[in-house]
Amino acid sequence: MSEPAVFRRSRIVAPDDVDFLGHVNNVVWLRFVVELAEGHAASLDVGSRIVREKGGQWIVRRHEVDYHDNARVDEEIVEETWVESMRGARSVRLSRFSRASSGTQLVTATTQWAFVDAATLRPKRIPAELLGAYRTPEG
Repeated sequence: MSEPAVFRRSRIVAPDDVDFLGHVNNVVWLRFVVELAEGHAASLDVGSRIVREKGGQWIVRRHEVDYHDNARVDEEIVEETWVESMRGARSVRLSRFSRASSGTQLVTATTQWAFVDAATLRPKRIPAELLGAYRTPEG
């Protein structure tokens, strides 16, 4: 069983990312999760354009988010994501966000994605070309 490939990048928390409490808003963390998944796919040349060419679309079925610590404006955060599994029309992706200066874990998330037909939005088996782009424990 191989280890999944981890996609890693960083970002600086922008003023629009924080709420009245002075830290990254919970809804913004979800946006970060989705943007990170999109960035990972694009880095593997299987971004949204390629997915649409295959007649498909990824949709979120479920987000599970654990908040461990706060991030504030102008802080650099390290973003990491990897695909834990892909089977049939489903994918499970894990994401982790940490403070760049200390490594303190800020947020972890598990997202269940469904691959659907772009026209009907009905589940569709993930094409082999997309499966092959991600190194998952199954393959």
